[in-house]
Amino acid sequence: MSELDPLRLHHADAGDAERIAALHADSWRRHYRGAFADAFLDGDVDADRFAAWAERLQTQDGSTTTILAEGDGALVGFIHVVFEADPRWGALIDNLHVTSARKRAGIGTRLMAQAAEAVTARGPGGLYLWVLEQNTPAQAFYETVGGRRVERVLTEPPGGDPARLNGTPASFRYAWPTPAVLLDLR
Repeated sequence: MSELDPLRLHHADAGDAERIAALHADSWRRHYRGAFADAFLDGDVDADRFAAWAERLQTQDGSTTTILAEGDGALVGFIHVVFEADPRWGALIDNLHVTSARKRAGIGTRLMAQAAEAVTARGPGGLYLWVLEQNTPAQAFYETVGGRRVERVLTEPPGGDPARLNGTPASFRYAWPTPAVLLDLR
């Protein structure tokens, strides 16, 4: 990304499903190997992610938002927020992914700030997400941006299919009781 083509953040629509799914699948292959079955990651993950994103982006009822980050005319990251996901924890960041080549360039931080802005615009409430226990780089990032690890649970299999997991991997819940703290990251 050059200075002439700065990072552009905007809301996704149904036409973005294919490229979001491609980045999502690539991220899972890079970071979830070992927890997710190789047969799934090397096979059905592309179709699975496309089906999930096509369905998600068809529904524009205000219960979710997906924010894209683009640079040099390409998708370099995205975040998906489910508002009012949990009465105790608040809005769920269901996905945050940045292209491998653009990690540590501030894209994830900007996307987190945009998610916090969307959540706080709706009123009081927290923000949380789940991250695989083995994904230590993501955990370090969430801690850097003020997330607090509050819970550990067994990971749900993608699509509800236990064959898509290796063993019984765990996930951590990270929470931001006051998401407004993320607004300072912009």
